[in-house]
Amino acid sequence: MGARLSGLHVTPPVEVPPVYKPSRVAEVATEISSELALDARAAATIFSEEATQRLPETSWFEAEGDVAQGISHKARYVDIVILGQYEWQGSPERHPLPIAHSVVLRCGRPVLVVPALVQPSALEKTAIAWDGSREAVRAVHDALPLLRLSRSIQIVTMVHASAESDEVDEMSLSDHLANHGIGTNVLQIRAVEEHASLRKQVEQGHYDLLVMGAYSHPMWLEFIFGGATKSILLSSKIPVLVSH
Repeated sequence: MGARLSGLHVTPPVEVPPVYKPSRVAEVATEISSELALDARAAATIFSEEATQRLPETSWFEAEGDVAQGISHKARYVDIVILGQYEWQGSPERHPLPIAHSVVLRCGRPVLVVPALVQPSALEKTAIAWDGSREAVRAVHDALPLLRLSRSIQIVTMVHASAESDEVDEMSLSDHLANHGIGTNVLQIRAVEEHASLRKQVEQGHYDLLVMGAYSHPMWLEFIFGGATKSILLSSKIPVLVSH
């Protein structure tokens, strides 16, 4: 697609776990700081080997501080953010979710969350998780360049078993995408547990990419009670493009 790739490594603040005697805190902090510095150098080396030597236009940036905040700040000046599914800032006690969840909420740009074991793909089949929400609208339009590359696109809507069948207007989305030269087919699934059924469909649908809105409900509600965004981002075996 002619994109320019920028790599970014944000070194987080030193966080000493509360398991050491006060007399050892300074020593442990120095050790952790050295490890973080090694991580930064290793990241720069890996980016150079994997990207700079293969692509004509690349840039490398480094920053320090809160990782999600650092990524979100840089994201203001890019078209899409690519993050690993299980990239964490620190201990789960202080940072209970991977970085991607916070970045999605903060950055204002589409985020492509990629599993560690993802295989190269020609985008044969893409799914759009559609519920008509503002977040889903953002995701679909952010994904238009990728949707044009996909050979098959399925609009997947989850309708609660007790809901009216026309509450989610997937046909209007299909018509809208057709105006962009993007053909789609529609799959409507009626279920009691919508996000569980969506996760099952994603697992069994043999898709190469999922496009969905992120956190249409407050993040703390999903964290406590569960929800589609948290569930799918943590479990998906395919790349997921999300927008908030």
